[in-house]
Amino acid sequence: MMHLSCVATADLPQVWPVVEPWLARACARPGSDIEAADLRGLCDAGSATLVLIGPGPVAAGVVQVAEHHDGRRFAAILAVGGARARAWRHTLAEIEAGARRLGCTTVEWIGRRGWARLLPDYAATPTPAGILYTKTLGAA
Repeated sequence: MMHLSCVATADLPQVWPVVEPWLARACARPGSDIEAADLRGLCDAGSATLVLIGPGPVAAGVVQVAEHHDGRRFAAILAVGGARARAWRHTLAEIEAGARRLGCTTVEWIGRRGWARLLPDYAATPTPAGILYTKTLGAA
């Protein structure tokens, strides 16, 4: 069974060489406005968290808690890359649970159209950057 594990800032130098190619490929997709180096900087600064998906790991993502202009908190999945997406899509439930604990009202990310088939519980809204996927979170 796949699961998530957060990477401590102190452990980034050891883990980053493994995940950087995955995240760089995700950032290279059309519509992306972020690069792997930007993700690393956010993680180094403690304003985003690198999560490993495994065992293995087989994939990684970078997640950040932010606020909308009206003050509502949301968890933004900035990038996810790796292999075997069908095997780990259920790990989004772990991100959703963590987001609820942090007071977030939604989980949001930009992705390709195909994710809509894998994640029917996310609203899919076309934007110039890609499809905005949003899930409203219930109470913890």
